[in-house]
Amino acid sequence: MANDRSEFAPQVRDGAWWSGDSRMAANGRANEVIMTKLGMMERPDLSEVEAVQMGHVMQPIIGKLAQERLKIELKDADYSMTHKTESWLRSHFDFISADGKTLVEAKNYGSHQRNKFDPESMLVPAADLAQCVHEAAVHGVSRVVLAVLFGGSEFHTFDLQISDLQKEDLIKEMARYWGAVVGGTPLPPEDTTQAKTMWPIGTASSITAAQDMERIASALKNMSIKRKELETEEDKLKTYLQTYMSTHSELISVDGKILATWKNSKSSKTFDKNLFRSAFPDMYEQFVIDMPGSRRFLVK
Repeated sequence: MANDRSEFAPQVRDGAWWSGDSRMAANGRANEVIMTKLGMMERPDLSEVEAVQMGHVMQPIIGKLAQERLKIELKDADYSMTHKTESWLRSHFDFISADGKTLVEAKNYGSHQRNKFDPESMLVPAADLAQCVHEAAVHGVSRVVLAVLFGGSEFHTFDLQISDLQKEDLIKEMARYWGAVVGGTPLPPEDTTQAKTMWPIGTASSITAAQDMERIASALKNMSIKRKELETEEDKLKTYLQTYMSTHSELISVDGKILATWKNSKSSKTFDKNLFRSAFPDMYEQFVIDMPGSRRFLVK
């Protein structure tokens, strides 16, 4: 099935578990995927993200580099597929060899990502590996080559042989996450943002802390005290540097290294609601709405 824009529509993305979802799960963000599919979190708009757009621009170039490096003919894999037995498991692809036995996943990464990879041992980050295993499982192949261009200047291919056991393990793990989607029950929150989203309104009630909760609350209180002490010390040190710099925009070491900058940001335009209210009080009141209060977490 050839890809078109409808393939990336929210209802299509939410109706299955895709390779990008497995990638996020391997990065410890499975519940974010689940909550997004359940409509509890907004799907981020990546259409204007430059890194994402550059990835699309560089993909055919990376494909050509991979073809030359691997010495095999590659074709655009401009389609999506569903796993032959697990109908909830789907994937898109980048390139496939002419004989249909090898998938090539193209990545355009910044140079700072280079230290996470080892071309000699074929070591790749867990997220990239999960995506490749997912694609291999859906397409029914055992070879996936991860072709990565780092910083626009260093190119490497990681020839991954995907075993049936790897595929089975990934499917079992992702099935648990997909079950949470189907059941409409997200996993325990991964961060405070998810916790607020899952439980936005509190009741006027109390709950008795178990021993481990008491220890956590105590540890959190100590962290809060230390953080405030560090923030106070940080502000003091910043003040020393700012006083020394006065009107200068840069602080430079003897050997020319920039140690700190203190520059004016570009001017911008903003809407002044107080000015609008004073000029058009009646119109202002027409657009005033009640907003529910958010829950505020405090350790006492």
